[in-house]
Amino acid sequence: RFFLLFMVIFLLFLSQPVLYSSTLILKAIVNVSEDKVYLKDVLEDPSGIPDGFLLTELFPAPPIGRNMVYSSQYVKQIISMKLPSLIADKDFSSPEKITFIRESQVVTCDELLPIVKEKLNISDLELLSVNSSDIVLPAGNLGMDVKQLSSGNSNVIVVKVSFFVDGKNVKSINLSLKTNMKKVVYVASRYIQKGVLITEDMIAEKVIENIVPYAVEDKKDILGKVTTRTIYPGQVITDSSITEEPLVSKNREVEAIKRTGSLTVTTVLIALQDGYLGQT
Repeated sequence: RFFLLFMVIFLLFLSQPVLYSSTLILKAIVNVSEDKVYLKDVLEDPSGIPDGFLLTELFPAPPIGRNMVYSSQYVKQIISMKLPSLIADKDFSSPEKITFIRESQVVTCDELLPIVKEKLNISDLELLSVNSSDIVLPAGNLGMDVKQLSSGNSNVIVVKVSFFVDGKNVKSINLSLKTNMKKVVYVASRYIQKGVLITEDMIAEKVIENIVPYAVEDKKDILGKVTTRTIYPGQVITDSSITEEPLVSKNREVEAIKRTGSLTVTTVLIALQDGYLGQT
């Protein structure tokens, strides 16, 4: 009996018509955070209206950081054209004009530079374009990624700054920056052929004001390594110019051992290439 009573009440509830307010009240000022203006944005009180109506797109939103003013008559016409069933027997209450404001956030150059310094771990940086304009972005949770694109052999570096709002990449810019930071790197003190094991007498410290991509700045990361190419006197030693010493050298004799159960076979082979620890 309880179940039957519940079903009767439930069916009676479903049979009741959905009642909307007889008057649709439009806002005088509409703050827009997305690329489009929806019905839910313009209504003062959207309660009681199904989401299918509220999520109806009316027209594009204004550009980021800009305002747009429409007559209320125009907005009413758009709603009437797109949702004729909703506005049947409905009255509108609205101001004469409706202002649409695209919500935004601004990142100034003064705010951006410290972030770039921190991301690159370079404290001595300055923007070359002193008249760089501020960055206008959509409102939301802001994130940034900074990637160094190039530096060449000068004190000028180029970085790409990508801006993310709510996890979405909304804008990317390139910045040219100047640095006067001095660095200690290591150069070849004499001619070093390819495949030579580097010892301390082969290298020397050098203080530079420019940026050399991938220059090795710690002596212990150089000593005991083998050159991958010829390095000339005064040339900066980089990551790509050195590698670990091979355990097996090309064209050298190596002993190969094969064990199967109690049987062991040993032979001598000629290595066709250099072999390193962990290489298979």
